[in-house]
Amino acid sequence: MKRIACLLSIALPMTLLGGCVHGDNLEKLQAGMTREQVASLMGPPDASTHSPGKDCAYYTVLKDFWSRTPWTLSNRYYVCFTDGRVDTFGRADVPDTAQMTGR
Repeated sequence: MKRIACLLSIALPMTLLGGCVHGDNLEKLQAGMTREQVASLMGPPDASTHSPGKDCAYYTVLKDFWSRTPWTLSNRYYVCFTDGRVDTFGRADVPDTAQMTGR
């Protein structure tokens, strides 16, 4: 029983972080990149949304070692494409300050 618990304690965190992107790759992301360039840099997205003329992909990005806390090892980022090229990108879990201030 102890062996199973030990294996699960090792395997579970590796499984949860398996689809994450390293933060260094995010720094290489630029407006105007094609979907193929983003896929080669970031890998497959965790999720995506589609609307007329615009598609967005969502990624889990690992924080650097010094920014981590036990309950926050990663952030969510979005990459939106217009006509197959990167239009906008950034953190998905940051609240919009304009909405918070009522502007």
